[in-house]
Amino acid sequence: MQTFTAPLNTNYKIECWGASGGNATANGKTYINKKGFGAYTTGIIYFSKDLLLYVYIGSKGQDGVVGVHSAGGYNGGGSGAWDEIDDDTGGGGGGATDVRLTGGTWSDFSSLISRIMVAAGGGGPVYFYDSGYGGGLNGGNIYKNDEIFCSGATQTSTIFGKGENAAGKARDRDGYLAGAGGGGGGYYGGNVSWNGYSLGNLVNHNYAGGTGGSSFISGYAGCDAIAESSTEDNIIHTGQPNHYSGKVFTNPI
Repeated sequence: MQTFTAPLNTNYKIECWGASGGNATANGKTYINKKGFGAYTTGIIYFSKDLLLYVYIGSKGQDGVVGVHSAGGYNGGGSGAWDEIDDDTGGGGGGATDVRLTGGTWSDFSSLISRIMVAAGGGGPVYFYDSGYGGGLNGGNIYKNDEIFCSGATQTSTIFGKGENAAGKARDRDGYLAGAGGGGGGYYGGNVSWNGYSLGNLVNHNYAGGTGGSSFISGYAGCDAIAESSTEDNIIHTGQPNHYSGKVFTNPI
């Protein structure tokens, strides 16, 4: 986290770049072209002199490493998973980059709801399967046979501020963990799913990437701002794009 104090009463241009997911490892090879890349957001906003902002800069998800579960990137990236059998290891999801009005650790709820701009992180891949990019209103999906296999984050789901962890979620028919990539961080974080068939509570040995997180810009049409009265257990969406602080961007992209 870094801070910025506005030096003048004037308009400021803010740009944020979300981080990409980590690379996947399988069969002694690193697959560098399947990770989800991060989102880009920008806008113009008026700040009064001496306004203090908190900037949380997302980092790339950890590349797959045999024998361990890959860590998600700073600021909300979900962890990737090793399959516990061979060297198929998913990359961690990329962290989001955002601007907040309240500081604290990146996951503090009071800090998360103060975000006025969020650029989502991309999902982590596994093996040679794709992952979802950090998106705008919605995170990038994962497709199978040209159909959506797993949807990216939206303005209201799935996990507020954090990509889903792959580690521990998917298991094969023998009870081993299945390789999977982590979800990207964002306004809401990306999901983790897997390419296999159900077998009771287990899943056939499979591969899956994480989907991308969603982004948020106060004032951008289609964004769904959270009420200030929200709690971690009861997030209230207002159905309109303006942050409760009244700080709204113009010319948002």
